Amino acid sequence: MADATEGDVATITIEGLVSTLKTKKSFLLSQDVERFVRFVSFDKGLLLINLEDGYPRELIKNLNNFFTANNINIKVEFSSERGQDTLEQKKKAIFKAQLDEVSKNPILKEILDCFTNSVVANIEDL
Repeated sequence: MADATEGDVATITIEGLVSTLKTKKSFLLSQDVERFVRFVSFDKGLLLINLEDGYPRELIKNLNNFFTANNINIKVEFSSERGQDTLEQKKKAIFKAQLDEVSKNPILKEILDCFTNSVVANIEDL
């Protein structure tokens, strides 16, 4: 799903849900989804998710309220299945893979050796 809209709920993804939440200005809820929600499945208007430890108690209620308030016919429920990694975990894994790759660069190694306790904090494409 690109976005959770009234006409397109056949295929839903967590990425699409976060995008929709941001479009509808539900930024705090989108952050909670990125940090705590593991996508399990979506079928016949029912979104099954699993949640990371430390999730806000009202997260499922807030998601259901969001869909209801935006006239989107989706019900969110907790699942006993683990589900996919959260978006935050996926982003961290991508960063770690990129960091491992750039760390092999001898020029970067030399620069980091020149500055005690320095680390790569961000990687951007140019």
